[in-house]
Amino acid sequence: MKFDLETQAELRIHAYTTGAITLAVPGNLDTDLAVDPETGLCQVTQSLILTSQQLIIDWEPNQLDELTAAHLDTVLNLEPELILLGTGTRQQFPAMDIMLPLHQARIGVEVMDTAAACRTFNILVAEGRHVAAALMMIE
Repeated sequence: MKFDLETQAELRIHAYTTGAITLAVPGNLDTDLAVDPETGLCQVTQSLILTSQQLIIDWEPNQLDELTAAHLDTVLNLEPELILLGTGTRQQFPAMDIMLPLHQARIGVEVMDTAAACRTFNILVAEGRHVAAALMMIE
């Protein structure tokens, strides 16, 4: 029996911890991040936005109190069917005026702590859903 190395086609979250998220990056994704050539893993230490095929690093808000509606425009431009908003160590809800553009665009939004958003992202990507995760670091 012949075994072949299975390669992934989607961007996934491999691990998360205080101050860092480790991503499993497919070989076809063009990124400026330092991806380990053997494992395909890289570590991000700033807030980020990701879909299964796109990665936006150094997303501006580091904490929920810095989040504005303009920050969410970046996520809206990706045209996801669902947005996961990871708010750091604990679940915190943004003000309604910040969330209003997402509701007006008729895009579903789930607000949760970043750890839960990481787990949920991987499940939804595995199901083939067009999901975007906007993640603030766990402090």
